[in-house]
Formats: sequence, structure tokens, C-alpha cells
Amino acid sequence: MGISLPSLFSTIFFFLNTIFILQSINSISSSTAGDGFSVCLIHRDSPLSPSYNRSMTAYDRIQAAAYRSVLRLNHIHSLTTTFSSSEHDISSRIVPENGEYIVTFSVGTPPTQVHAFMDTGSDAIWVKCSQSFPVFNPAKSSSYGHYLCDSLPCEALGVGRRTCAEFLDPCYYRVIYGDGSTTEGTLSHDKFAFEDPERNLVDVGHLDFGCSDFSSWHFRGNQSGALGLSRQPLSLISQLGIKKFSYCMVLPDNEGSGSRMYFGSEAVISGGQTPLLKGVDWYYYVTLIGISIGDQNVPLPDGIFNMTSDGEGGFIIDSGTTYTLLRSEAYDALIEALGEAIDLPQRRGPSEWYELCFEGSFEDLDSAAPDLKFIFDGAEVILMKQTTYIEAEKGLWCLAMVRSNEELSILGNMQQQNYFVGYDLDQEVVSFAPVDCATF
Repeated sequence: MGISLPSLFSTIFFFLNTIFILQSINSISSSTAGDGFSVCLIHRDSPLSPSYNRSMTAYDRIQAAAYRSVLRLNHIHSLTTTFSSSEHDISSRIVPENGEYIVTFSVGTPPTQVHAFMDTGSDAIWVKCSQSFPVFNPAKSSSYGHYLCDSLPCEALGVGRRTCAEFLDPCYYRVIYGDGSTTEGTLSHDKFAFEDPERNLVDVGHLDFGCSDFSSWHFRGNQSGALGLSRQPLSLISQLGIKKFSYCMVLPDNEGSGSRMYFGSEAVISGGQTPLLKGVDWYYYVTLIGISIGDQNVPLPDGIFNMTSDGEGGFIIDSGTTYTLLRSEAYDALIEALGEAIDLPQRRGPSEWYELCFEGSFEDLDSAAPDLKFIFDGAEVILMKQTTYIEAEKGLWCLAMVRSNEELSILGNMQQQNYFVGYDLDQEVVSFAPVDCATF
């Protein structure tokens, strides 16, 4: 329901406040989404990011990225286990783990700017509305509304997550996670507009989102929201009816050139295409057939990356995970094969996550290491050396892939850099086209 202004004074104040806020967003113009639109993606470790921590060294960031990747795997695995049961509901994913790429959009009237993590592994839009530090204050938006306890969207949250008692109460949710972390808020709706690469606001109309007013310390951080891109009902693409989207992530050295994401008619679907796993729509599962090093296949058991009948395992393409994670059997086979193929001094890295590292310059590694290829059903992804290895210490290049402690494996966003990755939900495929993303 909208919030009305009761007096002429309030109306004048509201008008002046609107002008002030619009000017504070660099006087950007507005348009409608039409058939498609695009947005900039900013990596969380870029100096352009609101989450950028200047006190961290390059090596600190590498360690933190590996740690986040493992946490992300654990988070996704816990949710896939929930989904495979008969008692799953959508509210357990209203507040996802921290993501990696940030999108800028505005909420409300007058518009409030929000920096949110883009996440193909989340099904909801979420904005921080806490009283201690509200990024978005719903009381100041004339277009804001919330759902009541007896509404269909609220009922979809599930009885165990809804905490509202009376039918006419706001739809209030409370989620308790396995580690004791909690988050609470109101299921809401308001006007949204996205900032395109030219800094124009693209109006997409009203969207449903979680207005979070409390999170335990486990969820505290610099993020002010999340943008879910799964195929579930509360995600951005489902609410907008978008059937195609794509992104192109630049290499870290080119972050100033800007990564991009494209929706609708602007999406790029090209190159090799691999089918999405049918009957599973909470994550983007695909079939990884094998891995090769140069012209040699890594010896892997047949179907090691397939999902089992009870929902375990499988291979996911995920934008919110930094480093690719491979189940232990595959990871062991890969590092053994790489160790035999690359004639450079080897040792373990500075942390438990980096199990295979090579000493030397990048030029040494580039000439000694064969190409690493992921072979999907219908598509191949050949990794650049810059997206396969990271300099964990000066002169020490480590495999930028991590051991999965579950049967689940994930293709991380580092291994997706310099590819146009496209999602065609009508054709149910994911496409990969190698490009220099800095040129777009």
C-alpha cells in the first residue's frame, strides 16, 4: 500500500527532496527497459567497488576469495539439500551469502541508490532496510508497499518462516540458518530502476523484494542488497519475464574497462551451447563431461559430475563463486595430471586451499603449462593462463581452483572471465563465446 503525504507543506518538501536526490545521482536521465537493457558489473575487489577495502593487500584478497568460495559452496550445498527434500521453501534464500559482482540500481520514489551483489544462485531481490543503517528507508518512498500476512506471496514463504500472526499484519519473515544466523524483514514491493553503462536510469516498474531490517552479525558487511537471477518466482528475471541474459567479465587487470551484464534483447547467446539440466531450476546445472590438459584427458570416472537421484553432486555455473570448486576425486586427478604436465618447481601454496603451485615468472608458466579445457555436453571452455592460475605469493603461481568438500562442483566466475556467458531460458541452454570482454 502507498504512503500518502497529508499536507501541502509535506508535498512541497517532498518535491524539493526529490529534486535534491535526483541531482545527487548525477542528474542521470530515465528511460524504460523496453525489450532489453544492460548494466555495469563491478567486482567487489575493484577500487570502484563500495566494498573495496584499501587496507587489504593483493595476497589478502586472494586468500579471502578462496575462503569465500568455500563458504559459498557450503551455502549452496545446504540449499540443494533443502530443495531435494519435500519441505523446501523460498525464504531460506532471501538473504544470500556475499557475492562477487556489484550492480547499481535505485528503489522507491524519490529513488534511493543501492549497490547490490548480482547472484545467479539466488532467487530473490533483497535490500537492507535496517534502522541502524538503512540503505533504503521505506517510510520515505511514496511508491512503497508491503504484502499482508494473508497474501499469496506471503503464503509462499512457508508457515515455518512467516512470523506474522494476524491476516492484516505485514508479511514479516524470520529465517534461522544452520549456524544460528538469522535475518528478518518485510516482504515488500516498490519501483525499481537500473543504471546502464551510460548512467541512465532504466525504469523496470514495481518489483517484489525483501526489505531486511535485521541480520545477525554473520551477515554484516558492506553489501546493501542482492539481486537474484535464478529461475525461481521472486528473482529479477522471473518478475520481469526475461528469457535471455548474459554477462562478460573482464580480467582483473582490465577492471577499469568494466564488466557488463545484458538482459532481454541485448543478451548475447553465441558460441558453444550446453543444455541446462531439466527438472532442476533452483541453480544452473549443466553436464560437465570431462577436463583435458593440452591434448590429454584427465583420467576421471564416467559421470563423476552428474547429479545423483537423491539430488547430490552435479555441476553448477555460478556467478557468485570466485574460484571453481571440484569434488575431491576430480581435484586429485587434475592436480596430479597438471603436476606431471608442467615442468616447473612445485610446492603447496601459503594456505590450505592452494594445493598445487609452481615457482617462476608468469612467462615461465605461460610457456610451460598446456591449455586447460572444460568439456561440456555441446560446448568447450578453454581457460586462459590468467584465469587458471593466480600469484599467491611473489613468484608462486597457484591453481585457481579449490577442492570441494562435497560431491557438488561449481564453475566459478574467475574461470568465466573473457567469455560471453549467455543464458537462454526458452531453449534451456548456457552458451560460451571467448571474447576480450574489455572491448565491450
